[in-house]
Amino acid sequence: MRPTEGELVKDSFDHTSEQRADAIRSLGIMDSEDEADFDEITSYAAEICGAPISLVTLVSTDRQWAKSAFGTEQRDYTMDESICSHGLTGPDFLEIEDTATDPRTRENPLVTGPDAIRYYGGAILKLGGTTPIGALCILDRKPRRLSEETKRLLIILAKQVTRRMELRRALATQETLASEVDHRVKNSLQMVTALVRIQRAQARSAETREALSETIDRLSAIALLHAELHKVSARNEIALHQFLPDIIRHLEPTLPPHVTIGHSLVPLLVRSEVATSLALLVNEAVTNAAKHAFPEGAGGRIQVTLEMNGEMGRLAVIDNGAGTELLVADPANGGGLGRQIIDASVARINGEINRSSGAEGTLIEVRFPAPRLLPQG
Repeated sequence: MRPTEGELVKDSFDHTSEQRADAIRSLGIMDSEDEADFDEITSYAAEICGAPISLVTLVSTDRQWAKSAFGTEQRDYTMDESICSHGLTGPDFLEIEDTATDPRTRENPLVTGPDAIRYYGGAILKLGGTTPIGALCILDRKPRRLSEETKRLLIILAKQVTRRMELRRALATQETLASEVDHRVKNSLQMVTALVRIQRAQARSAETREALSETIDRLSAIALLHAELHKVSARNEIALHQFLPDIIRHLEPTLPPHVTIGHSLVPLLVRSEVATSLALLVNEAVTNAAKHAFPEGAGGRIQVTLEMNGEMGRLAVIDNGAGTELLVADPANGGGLGRQIIDASVARINGEINRSSGAEGTLIEVRFPAPRLLPQG
C-alpha cells in the first residue's frame, strides 16, 4: 500500500526533527534571556510589513519557542499551535494568505481562538544554510499577501538571525575551549614548578639551588600573567597598571630585609603579548637589583614606573643601590641569562631599551609602541 502525500510529508518532518533538535541544542539559546540584536530584527520586520506581530521562533520536537517576540507576550507554543513547523520542509518562505481556509492551519487554536491569526508569512531559519530550525515570521489578524520584494527582504533578515545565532554558538565554544586550555596550562605550570622545587631540594651546590630558585620565580611570574590573560577582554588586552602590582607583590618577599619596592603606574591597556614581555622584564630587573644592587645588607628602594611619553609607553625599573656590572654585556655569555631574557622581551614588542648604572643606582627603561591610555579614576 503506497503512503499518501500527507504521510510522506509527515515522514520527512519526523526524519529531520531530531537533527533539528540537536542543532537547536547546539546553539544553547533555548529559553535564554531577551537580546537586543534579535529584538531589533523582529521590530524592523513588523515595521516593513505593517504587521502587528513578528517572531523569531525555534521549533523543537515538542514545542515552539520565540527567542524574540514583537507585539505579543506569548513565547511558548504547543506543536498544535505551531505554524512555523509547516515551513520547515519547504522552500525558504512559507506564506499562508488566509489561515482560516488553509487545511494546514484552519484547526489551529491560534486561528480558531480569540484574536484569531488570519495571516502567516515566515522566512525559514537554516543553520549553515541547510538545517531548518525555525522562522522569522510575521502574523496578522486579517488575510493578506506580501510582495515578492518584501519576502526577499524577510529572507535576508532571517539569514542575519541565523548568523547571529551561529556567532553566539561560536563564542560559547571558544569560551569553553579557552577554559579547558586555561585549566591544562595551569596544571602544567604547577607540575613544572613542583618538579623544579624537587630538583632544588636535591641539588648539592648553592649555585644550582640559586639558579633553580630563579627558575621558580620566573615560572611564578608566568603563572600570574596566565591568570590575568584568562580574564582579558575579547580584544585580548590587559590593563597593565592592574596586572603589574601582582608581579610586584609576588617579588616583595624575595627582597633583602632593608630593601623596599614601590610603583607609580598610569592606566594603560596593552596587547597581551606586550604585557607578557613587560612582566618578564619587571621580574628580571627587580630580581637582579635585589641580588646585586644592595651588597652586605645595605638598604634601599626599587621603583617601578609606567607612563605615557608622547605616543610611546615608558616602563622603568629604578633602584638607588650601588650599581651592578651585570648590566654590561659579557662577550663570554651574552651578559647573563637575566639580560638575555630582558633583551628578548623588548625585541618581541619592537621596543627600545636603555640601561644606565653607577654609584647612585641603576635604571632600566623601555619605550614601547601603541599603548592605549585609559581615563583616570
